[in-house]
Amino acid sequence: MRKRRRTINTLYMKSIHFAILAAALLLIAGCKKQTTTAIDPLPPTGESDKQTLAAAAPCQPPMYNLAVDPATGNSYLYKVSGSPVTGSVVVGPVNGSLGTNQLLACSGAPIRFATGLSYDPTTGIFWGTTGIAPSSPANQILRFTDPNCITIIAPVNTCGLALNLSDVERDPTTGAFYAINRGTASPNNRVVRLGIPGAPTVNCLPNPLSPSLFLRGLTVTLSGKLYVMAVSGTTGRLLDINKVSGLITATYSYPGPITPGPGVNAPEMGLHHDSICVNRFITGNYDPVGPATLMTDGIPLGLPGGPVYNALSGVLKPTVDFARP
Repeated sequence: MRKRRRTINTLYMKSIHFAILAAALLLIAGCKKQTTTAIDPLPPTGESDKQTLAAAAPCQPPMYNLAVDPATGNSYLYKVSGSPVTGSVVVGPVNGSLGTNQLLACSGAPIRFATGLSYDPTTGIFWGTTGIAPSSPANQILRFTDPNCITIIAPVNTCGLALNLSDVERDPTTGAFYAINRGTASPNNRVVRLGIPGAPTVNCLPNPLSPSLFLRGLTVTLSGKLYVMAVSGTTGRLLDINKVSGLITATYSYPGPITPGPGVNAPEMGLHHDSICVNRFITGNYDPVGPATLMTDGIPLGLPGGPVYNALSGVLKPTVDFARP
């Protein structure tokens, strides 16, 4: 009987040892797997972009895109998915009731050289702007759900500006719409608040910006921060704008070119901030006489995560604005 107990105890101890050994082997295998799939924090030179692309690829930033044909001025609506850092950019037309993505008034008249685009996800309504000539119709607010039947609304100028509207964007935290009013003389060059969706008023923030700043892109982050891009040649500076005063609270140099080689001193461009997938600013340019469009994503030095920068050439149509979907 004693011998039988000893045999049972021996078998019991062996089974425990085997279980411990099996658990240890599983732990080692798991650690080995983690080590082989983790991203190297200091990859070899030339491979950092490759690893960043692999890490970011599962989430493709979505956005609407306002493009203009430089030859005709005709304006078009696209949906874009992806950005340079994800390694894949897909561009598709958003067609309306007439089977085209061209922006048309309900009369059939084309909207030429549109300057701004925004989307209100709470209503499904797009809002847009036109500026001074060659925009046609000039200095109007656009409202539509169908890009082939756009309602044209005359803005109500409440602060005596020489109007030249562009780059409209909705603040996702408040529902307010902001835009740029471009000007070469003070006090016209500034950020304005539009009264839409309630009324088509153009309301000045208290302080103008220097006429020496070529303002060509406006975006509002998901947290409600408003940024404007001031462009000069191939480069740009992100201006952090106070939504109450209209003053610049900080300036950041964008970490790379926003256009491949401008044919004009201040090329048109669209500015967007993706706060969900890549947490970067995204740019696209329009240059009537320059080379292929350049799409970039980046974070400037001075903001969390910066400086980082990626670019792809020729993946976008000539871009004047983006809209958050």
